Amino acid sequence: MSRNESRLCRLIVREHFGPTVEKVANILLRKGRMPVGQIVQLTQLKPRQVRECLLVMIQHNIAVYAELQERTRIVTYYEINRSELLHRTLIPRVLQDAHDWYQYDGGLIALTLLAHGKMTIEDCTKEILANHPSPPSSSTTTVSSAPSTTTSSKAQEQRSSSIKKVFTKMVKEKCLIAVRPSDSLSETDKDMAEEKKETDKMAMPPTAAELASIRKNLDVQKAKEQNSGIIGLKRSLESTETDDYSGSKRAKLRDKDLVIVEVVETDVFFKINFERFIIRWRNTEIAKLYENRLNPTATAIMQTMLGLAEERMINVKEDFTTPVSHALLSSALPTNVNMVDTLEFDPQELGSSNIKPKPYECLEKYFQLLEEDAMRVVRKDAGRSGQYIVSLKTAVRILKLNMIRDIVTARFGAPYVRIMNMLLDKGKLEEKQISRYSMMPIKDVREKLTTLCTFGVLSLQEVPKTNERTPSRTFYLWEVLLQKSVDTIVGRLYHTMGNLRQRRFVERNKRAILLEKCERSDVKADQSLLNATERKELEALHTVLEVLEVQELRLAQMVATLREY
Repeated sequence: MSRNESRLCRLIVREHFGPTVEKVANILLRKGRMPVGQIVQLTQLKPRQVRECLLVMIQHNIAVYAELQERTRIVTYYEINRSELLHRTLIPRVLQDAHDWYQYDGGLIALTLLAHGKMTIEDCTKEILANHPSPPSSSTTTVSSAPSTTTSSKAQEQRSSSIKKVFTKMVKEKCLIAVRPSDSLSETDKDMAEEKKETDKMAMPPTAAELASIRKNLDVQKAKEQNSGIIGLKRSLESTETDDYSGSKRAKLRDKDLVIVEVVETDVFFKINFERFIIRWRNTEIAKLYENRLNPTATAIMQTMLGLAEERMINVKEDFTTPVSHALLSSALPTNVNMVDTLEFDPQELGSSNIKPKPYECLEKYFQLLEEDAMRVVRKDAGRSGQYIVSLKTAVRILKLNMIRDIVTARFGAPYVRIMNMLLDKGKLEEKQISRYSMMPIKDVREKLTTLCTFGVLSLQEVPKTNERTPSRTFYLWEVLLQKSVDTIVGRLYHTMGNLRQRRFVERNKRAILLEKCERSDVKADQSLLNATERKELEALHTVLEVLEVQELRLAQMVATLREY
């Protein structure tokens, strides 16, 4: 872990959980995993405080543990789950998207789970009903001064049923994921334990090839388990006499018929699945690539195609989507997508009647345009006629390159991007070749290459002609190593995000007395107890904090594009 990443993790823990938890997290970030005794010795905290801090971090999925046998006793080691901790920088966008995708109740469910770490559906519903008994729209309705107990109880039941339906929908779409006891264990230790079970069955120590085969089989088995079904979701029978089957649905079913519905198990804990949100964001960015290259209709087609394949996506690092057939996509496209009028046809194709093709034929032409596009993201599935796949690996590479180009353009200017694009197109080049191809003086080229190399976008490789390695007898080749460039830029983004978060602490500390006064119960009940100067200062603080939070969220989204996709 880099110093900037470690600093950002520490600041996140301080803001979300306080300075005491930060001490424990800081030791685990700096020293690696260790048992409680060593943490107590290094933090100078009481053992009970350390255990409570570890419990809080495990509850919020940012710490894991591993139990190891050491001689005659079992020692428990704790470590920080860095990826889950860094995902917390995306919380504002997760809350906004949960509200947009699942309406008001979806936003409340996401907020409640993020505040408590992990919860069952019953506990989450009770918490929401206690703090948000009714949605905002219901506040505009007229309520009698003495409502009956029966009416209030019925409204409470309807509200509870509505929340549980949204919760179930979020589980089905994998925006919420079940948390098992094994999820609090270290992934590395679980993999090592499974690997040890397989190697213990062998009479001789495994060779390198056999060990690689065992690991590959374990990865395949893990993928099958992830794709086998949704944990925490079960099927049950429901009568059609309920209110959910009124109207047209009720007409298709006979009274007292039973239908199969999916319900969430009440004893299973759930948490926010950040990876599912990141997958959706990535799919949206891939679809937007075609908005300027073709038209908005192509973007809608790509968005629908990725949406159909999203259900079977296991993680965000997959190389290809599952195949999507032409007929399935044609039936799944939104009704407002106009494919006929957004295409230009040759008069020879239309014939003498001048009648435009049907939407099904236009979709085939769009597939042809997507397949022939220079990005080569969409392609036909080999061996399956009429089915198409999306190369996620190619699309993600394009997204990362576009992000790096935007950063270089904003920081240095268009000539620097021209040099970068030239190296991406032609590979390794010397500065004389770069000067000739770019038609710029070699002095300017040398300066720009040095700047880009210092920034981390370019890499220099030395190829000596002889064993002496003298500079005059050495080729100096410049190239763009994408992964190295991404790591360097992400480190800079982490540094900036840490500075923004540190600035928020400074701004709050400057007005600590005012904030303490605002937390008083009498001031919360009557804001007029604040004078004009204090209200103006409080408004200025909220403005500064809002600007800093927006800037940090933008950087977090850039990091998600470069590292998570």
